[in-house]
Amino acid sequence: MLGILWPFAPMHLRETLAAGGATFSDTMHITLGAVTEVICLLALGFAAAALGKSFHIYSVITFIFLLIFGVLTFLEAPAIAKNGATPLIGVWERINIGVFLLWVIVLAIALLQPKRASSHR
Repeated sequence: MLGILWPFAPMHLRETLAAGGATFSDTMHITLGAVTEVICLLALGFAAAALGKSFHIYSVITFIFLLIFGVLTFLEAPAIAKNGATPLIGVWERINIGVFLLWVIVLAIALLQPKRASSHR
């Protein structure tokens, strides 16, 4: 749903931001990123609660990785608007994306597993 909004929220180059050239699209980019992250974490939480102990543990580990690399990204982010050095911010962001996409793959595999017969009758 949010995907259709991203083309309208490009981020300006750091030189433009450092010169005070930020616009509404920059604010929208950051807002869409935050909303997308909340939706992803909600999906992670709901799936973790619904799909058994093993998937729950895997989801908690995924959350910890997302938290660690999210904090690393957050710590470097203020330097972007100042045209400062952010040598690893792209690495942290891509690790976060990769960790979440791997979680989605594992979720798909878990959902494809045949349902076990319930012990209740």
